Amino acid sequence: MPLPQLTVLKEIIIKIDNQAVFLNPNLAIPIRQTDIPAEHMTFRSREEIFWKVELLEYNAENKCWKVRITDYCIKDTQNFSRQQSTREVLRLSFESFDWQKLEPLLSSYHKIKLLDVLQNHETERLLKEETKGVPAYAMPGAGKSSQSPGDKLTDSPADPRLLTRTYEVELSVYFSETQFMLGYLFFTRYVKEVDDTVAFKIPNDFILPEFENIKSWFARKLKSRKFRVNATITTTGGEVISVTATAPQIAMINEALVDSIKYQRTLALTKSPKLPDIDKSLFTAEDIFNTGESDDVEGNVFRQDEKDILQFLITHHNTRNKKQLEYLSGHKQSANFRIRFTLHPNFGFLFLIEGTENNHFVWELLNTHATYIWSIGKSERDIELQYRRVEDIINTIRNTGREQYKRAYKNNHHDSDLIFCSIEHDGITSSFVDGFVKWKHKLNEKLI
Repeated sequence: MPLPQLTVLKEIIIKIDNQAVFLNPNLAIPIRQTDIPAEHMTFRSREEIFWKVELLEYNAENKCWKVRITDYCIKDTQNFSRQQSTREVLRLSFESFDWQKLEPLLSSYHKIKLLDVLQNHETERLLKEETKGVPAYAMPGAGKSSQSPGDKLTDSPADPRLLTRTYEVELSVYFSETQFMLGYLFFTRYVKEVDDTVAFKIPNDFILPEFENIKSWFARKLKSRKFRVNATITTTGGEVISVTATAPQIAMINEALVDSIKYQRTLALTKSPKLPDIDKSLFTAEDIFNTGESDDVEGNVFRQDEKDILQFLITHHNTRNKKQLEYLSGHKQSANFRIRFTLHPNFGFLFLIEGTENNHFVWELLNTHATYIWSIGKSERDIELQYRRVEDIINTIRNTGREQYKRAYKNNHHDSDLIFCSIEHDGITSSFVDGFVKWKHKLNEKLI
């Protein structure tokens, strides 16, 4: 799936609902990849909501636009459908929201939890008005105050309804109960000390929304399906007004740990996966990260393309045909097409080399002993049809075996309408003969 991008304009129109922020009718940013506090408020759904925003600052590192809302009730939305893309946009960060203009757009909200992102909310004035006319006997000094164990009582306020308490709590949380957000881990939990469901954020700059589908890898790396949380919860008048939380295991998530997960996931591609019953042999980078028996699609989280994966395996995997793979990917692979992967009978790569007369489909498996080449005339078929033809052949090899296929071709039982050959990796590990030079010479003889 292509990444959402946005034309560099000074002002744009965006559309908002409870799932996403739309940059045009076809490009959307999930709301969890913005800093809209969706866990504490819900937008009304009776009418579409459009805002005009000013683009303030673009962070190229995390593909994030910082924006300021200039109009909460825009009526002329014609430009919304015409906005096009030149820059990658994965996240949005909003300046503070004007409460007087935001509130009419909401169907529900928990205002006290929104105060950090609001302006023009007049909270202090409203609190003062609430304390007017409170009778003397209701004041905290009029009677004895009590303090339950484990909480801390602040100086008595003017209104007992604004009594502030602080609670220290410890929690055990499963990774499956959490949500990976931009720069923090999020979860909710009922806390008996405050008799309320509380939203917790554990900050960590290395956590990204893209990691949501690979939570199990973090649990595996940290050797536990759950982690301990130490939290401080402050309430005023029984309402939760602030929550801070830390977790030693989440603090262990750093660049090295994230890289190690990337390493393990890429290395896992070379192991024989349990494939669903599909008639498919050629895969893109996106395909192989979404392939398997599980319904939990992890996806290409680290946005690795085919050459990234190949280079990674060459660098980190003990690959006997390393030189062949480097030569095919760096010197021969067509710049107009993507390298494809095969998973069965072995993990490997299908390269396309465009010759003068033929398209050459070169199949190089990881750590095997031969290179397979199918040559098809350029004028014979559309290139995608040629890919499908080669995929059918690899399906046959997967089902019957390489040696049986070679015998069938030799006896004109298979694929007599195209040219097939194989090149053995002779002397590839020899100290006396440069087997790569011999292989390279034979390969180039075939590429016309």
